[in-house]
Amino acid sequence: VPGPPGPIEASGISSEKVTLTWTPPHEDGGSPIKYYTLEKRETSRLLWTILAEKVIDCHFVANKLIQGNEYIFRVSAVNSSAAGDASHSEPVKMVDSYGIDILLISGPPGPPAKPEVENVGGNSVTIAWKRPADDGGSDIMGYMVERKEKEATPLRITEFVVPNLQAGTKYNFRICAMNAMGVSEPAQTKDLVEIVEREEIPDLELDIELRRTLVVRAGASIRIFIPIKGRPTPTVTWTKEDSPLKTRAIIDNTESYTLLVIPDCNRRDAGKYDLTLENAAGKKTNSVSLVWTKPKHDGGSRVTGYVIEAQRKGTDQWAHVTTVKTLDFTVKNLNENEEYIFRVMAVNSSGRSRPRVSKPVVIKEQSSEPEFDLRGVCQKTVIAKAGNDIKVEVPVSGRPKPTLSWQKDNQALKLTQRTMIENTSTSTILIINECLRSDCGIYSMTGKNIVGSVTDNPIICKDDIE
Repeated sequence: VPGPPGPIEASGISSEKVTLTWTPPHEDGGSPIKYYTLEKRETSRLLWTILAEKVIDCHFVANKLIQGNEYIFRVSAVNSSAAGDASHSEPVKMVDSYGIDILLISGPPGPPAKPEVENVGGNSVTIAWKRPADDGGSDIMGYMVERKEKEATPLRITEFVVPNLQAGTKYNFRICAMNAMGVSEPAQTKDLVEIVEREEIPDLELDIELRRTLVVRAGASIRIFIPIKGRPTPTVTWTKEDSPLKTRAIIDNTESYTLLVIPDCNRRDAGKYDLTLENAAGKKTNSVSLVWTKPKHDGGSRVTGYVIEAQRKGTDQWAHVTTVKTLDFTVKNLNENEEYIFRVMAVNSSGRSRPRVSKPVVIKEQSSEPEFDLRGVCQKTVIAKAGNDIKVEVPVSGRPKPTLSWQKDNQALKLTQRTMIENTSTSTILIINECLRSDCGIYSMTGKNIVGSVTDNPIICKDDIE
């Protein structure tokens, strides 16, 4: 059973009312305190009567007492097992007081008592604690729970990537400094930070079977299933001959595929169908260009066109791509990083020629090394006065998208609350607020991708700083 609560204090005494306060017991008997039971008796009698049951907080206002009578109050704590021993008040006489009661609100509450780990799961832990003995003069509104890694190694740098955060959730962060004497008070980020999912350009996995002309009998149905990807989930648009599909088409879109179904096909359903994927990151199309020459012999009849077929590595089936009259054609919507071979056959009135086969080709995204466009920075020089803000935006190109970094005087740029870098999909931005003489120097930008690394140097000069 729990021990006795702390001493009962009486305040705000009048002829019919008194405010009673106490503190939680030091011992809870191995089970959390559920509530308190409050009793009273007149000093002239031996009989105790219930004043209040199931009191949650450590204070209670007793009403409807008899003017002039003298009372003793007692309180006991109750847990899941039983009620503990009671604590008693001093005698309290119910008379009006014409003095002034002053309620002092001391401030924040004291610490919660006895936090304990009750259950440990594969990736979670349950923690329980007891109410603080001191509520600071007002009701407890809630609790904040934090965690700390065991023997966490202090960072030597002023930057850290926080992992394992949940997309769509808003977070505050705080940082403390440490020295040989201890740990500082924490500095907290000014605003809540919402975790936004990283963007990824839309892409699709179009099977080579779908790249050929589909031949469907009248009355049969067309069913085209295409896996898609992209972050955020791309919007999917199907069109026919550059116009939206009519209501006969059934389209089912999810975050991982799009499905087009046209039941009971008829002649009007014939034509070219286009699929467009788009999200905040943009669009993406893979392609390969084919070029060939006229045959040396036309077989005695004029060549009327060329048939192009493709074969994906790992299959033995040739798929029809198109028939053209020109000597070149761009094959679109191929799967990136897959290997293909192509063949071209000349056609005349007598039939097709023997095919001319290309060398194997692996479909790669067109790539280019990073490049900075400094035309917007006059003579690569920025002049500012002390206290002014500087903002330099430099367009950046390169495929794949380069990773970017800044240096000052050949050293990694130290980022502070005044000095910040912002990177967008098309540019990098240097921001210096309330600049000082120490901000003068040569600032260089470096862009890196699989093609190479490029560094450029706009000079930041503040000759007007006093």
